[in-house]
Amino acid sequence: MTKRAFLSSCFILICTCVIGPAELVPAETSPASKLAARVVIRRDLYGIPHIRAETEEAAGFGFGYAQAEDHCLVIARSLVRARGEEAKYFGTGAESDFLLKLYDATRAAAEDLRNVSSVYRKIVNAYAEGVNQYVREHRSELPEWIPEFSGIDVMASRRAGAIRSAFSQATIRALQRKYPPAGNRIGDEWLAIATGDDTGAGTPDELPGSNAFALSGTRTTSGFPILLGNPHLNWSSLYWEAQVTVPGKINFFGSTLAGIPVLRAGFNENLGWVTTNNSPDVSDVFALDMDPQKPDHYLFKGKPRPLIKKEITIQIRAEDGTLQSQKRDYWDSHLGKILYRTAEKAFAVNSTQIDAIHYYEGFYHLSKTRSLKQFLSVMDRNMVPTSNFTYADAGGNILYMWNARVPERPDDGTDYSLDVPGSSGRYVWKKMLKPGRFPRLLNPGGGYIQNCNNPPWYASLRDPIDPSRHPRYLEEGRGLALRPQMALEMLEGQEKFSFADVIRLKFNTRMLLADRVKPALIQALREIANPGEDLQRGLRALEAWNNLVSAGSKGAVLFQRFWDTYSRSAAEPFALPWDPAKPAATPAGLSDPVLAVKHLEDAVRWTRQRYGAEDVAWGEVHRFRFGPLDLPGDGASGNYGLFRVLQFTDLPDGKRVAGQVRENETPIGFGDGWVIAVEFSKPVRAFSVLAYGQTTNPMSKHSADQIRLFADHQLRPVWFSEADIRAHLEKEYRPIGQPPLRAMRENGNEGF
Repeated sequence: MTKRAFLSSCFILICTCVIGPAELVPAETSPASKLAARVVIRRDLYGIPHIRAETEEAAGFGFGYAQAEDHCLVIARSLVRARGEEAKYFGTGAESDFLLKLYDATRAAAEDLRNVSSVYRKIVNAYAEGVNQYVREHRSELPEWIPEFSGIDVMASRRAGAIRSAFSQATIRALQRKYPPAGNRIGDEWLAIATGDDTGAGTPDELPGSNAFALSGTRTTSGFPILLGNPHLNWSSLYWEAQVTVPGKINFFGSTLAGIPVLRAGFNENLGWVTTNNSPDVSDVFALDMDPQKPDHYLFKGKPRPLIKKEITIQIRAEDGTLQSQKRDYWDSHLGKILYRTAEKAFAVNSTQIDAIHYYEGFYHLSKTRSLKQFLSVMDRNMVPTSNFTYADAGGNILYMWNARVPERPDDGTDYSLDVPGSSGRYVWKKMLKPGRFPRLLNPGGGYIQNCNNPPWYASLRDPIDPSRHPRYLEEGRGLALRPQMALEMLEGQEKFSFADVIRLKFNTRMLLADRVKPALIQALREIANPGEDLQRGLRALEAWNNLVSAGSKGAVLFQRFWDTYSRSAAEPFALPWDPAKPAATPAGLSDPVLAVKHLEDAVRWTRQRYGAEDVAWGEVHRFRFGPLDLPGDGASGNYGLFRVLQFTDLPDGKRVAGQVRENETPIGFGDGWVIAVEFSKPVRAFSVLAYGQTTNPMSKHSADQIRLFADHQLRPVWFSEADIRAHLEKEYRPIGQPPLRAMRENGNEGF
């Protein structure tokens, strides 16, 4: 690895030796040194930081410092991007810069910081200072472009994500189809700005998501509740684990994403929760009638109002390093930015997420709760703008909560999926819907709850939630997909589960889609009078396949190729489409067996030509790679009905890979990254795994020390108690005064 590649990656090495905290406190009394003197970072044998501090502010400082140790460049780039200055620094990201400048995100973030609680304001500022301190100590080793950051930048990063999520290319294109452009219009310039690859979404095959379930003590062999969760994002999103302890204030273990100043899921001694994405309707497009008498004016409640023209200027770095200015004009209204316009109408968009200033603060307050009552009290404050919550506690409770910041709208049958009338004012938001009106399921008689990004009504087959008791506009209408059906089938499959059973279920590689359609495909093949050699080979491979997508499964690659091509060709691929009367038993069968046979024959030829045999093993094609480590992979998209969700990237050598394949880039792949399972026994015990490790520094053993566990369907113990942390300690230090990287390398300390 070259020095240039190493420095550009910013995956920073940390000294292996244990240095006493007293040795690290500098003599000067700068704000950073004062905070550093009140916090200790203890890295365990997997490199997980256990941050113990005297104050919450000092813990925030240690949190920022530790995160920067593991993911400095990713954090720095995200904070620069939140300023709307990505193009200024890197020459890319101009569309995002225009959008954030249009919303004046940095100025708004400064106001946000003034309006959060005083304790959270201290944490955010301290987090930024922790990142700065790490950069200062390693200034000579890091890219020159990294600037000084503040709490405003951290708040701007939250706001920037919300702004980008409010714009959808699909929405703009749908408006263009519904209202064909004519004359004066805008809209095309928004298509590049609108969310595409800006959102951290997965491959086109599957959107970001998660699996989660909780079992009450009545359904576990130990009698204690068990909580399981795992999110599915691009591996480049970089989940990061930590424990934060401030005696008398907080003691929480969990995960977050690099660049976020708090933990977003996990547990303490008394309770825990995980989140899964829901699909709340938190934004509206208001159709404003243009005033035919006044150019660039719209009507609102019978009176004309002007559209406000805004000229936005950004700077873009050219290849020669010079900065060039670029300008664009946009239009604004009192109901939101104008994302599309015709001669008759202007369309303004607004989202409740943009001003959800307490988003991450809400997670922090939740992590400090000690009981179900306290947890519900925080949730009722409606600080977190999206997500399903799956909860369990040491008191024996389990809880499913659908959550969002949803405008209170007229529930009069209006379709809110695209545009709604804006000029009358009837559909303009006045307040948010109270959380008490959201779907919830507390301690259901069936003893379990689950959510795999399915609508809330299907948290349990035994205890369904009645949608008629909730506003119709809460969430877009969707059926029950195959992945949550797989979860429900597993939870209904036995009455009592051990902790080992829960871990086994998490790594289940069964493909529910194959259970539903393979019998019909085999029947169609058997009914052919004189099948050719390719069909005979395909039939033998499918009959021998066990419907698993495990590393050794032979037939899964063939079936996936068949389904992908057949389902794109058939208008409705299933003989029985999804039926709300049979939500966990449909879809099933093949609508067009003749077409299916043709695609199976093509799939046999394609698979044999590409991989040498139609019954090639899944793990021969799919690999987990981290440097020289090359392991068989398993799992597939949840769209096939997999609970073990993974997607792999095609590489030039013909393999599909998830992992760290280039030294100076973040990991490739999508799906299961972080997995956690918690049993609320006394004391609480937990296991987790972070597939791509605590750091993506390829020179640290902690960049690849968990992938074997992940590949072997194992979790590692979470060391939560003081005794366990001390017994598995690798390094202890204060977040200041660490030796520079050059000195570490000269002394032979090449990572943890």
